Amino acid sequence: MSRRLATALAAVAAAAIVAVPVAPAKTHGRSVVFYAKPARAQFINHADDRARGNKVNPFNADLVPAPPKANSGKKGARAGDNALFSLTLYSDAKLKRSVGTAIYSCTFNFAQNAICEADFELKNGSMIAMGPARLDGTPIVLAVTGGTGRYSGAHGQVTSTASGSANTQIVRFQLG
Repeated sequence: MSRRLATALAAVAAAAIVAVPVAPAKTHGRSVVFYAKPARAQFINHADDRARGNKVNPFNADLVPAPPKANSGKKGARAGDNALFSLTLYSDAKLKRSVGTAIYSCTFNFAQNAICEADFELKNGSMIAMGPARLDGTPIVLAVTGGTGRYSGAHGQVTSTASGSANTQIVRFQLG
């Protein structure tokens, strides 16, 4: 390679490095708050389906003791049962201005732990969230994994907390 070509390539490489813009790091996200009122709840008990797992069990689960507080022999949800919650979302605490709906679909594990997926349909787009949750009255915190419209590419977290008013929730999005 000629010295002239090597010098030209080095100059192009140096110019390319200098010309690369560096985006500033985001130091804060935006917060969006909604108030939610339950519209409907449905629980799906899969007790009639549990025997199916006894026949094909590659993990030898019968040899492993049940986790503590596994609801064995007690009333209430058991591992594999589902809970579906439909909520109406409002922009104000007095529940006067409806802005959309939310559906939480949770599959129970043991001891009131669940894996939940949530779909938020809003007037300017939608958001989805998912993750593990405790369904024992403590706040539910899920990862926001995407969205459409105004919320396209949304990421962050959503926290659902009892508001103190009868059967209402505060749904707070912290988006990055």
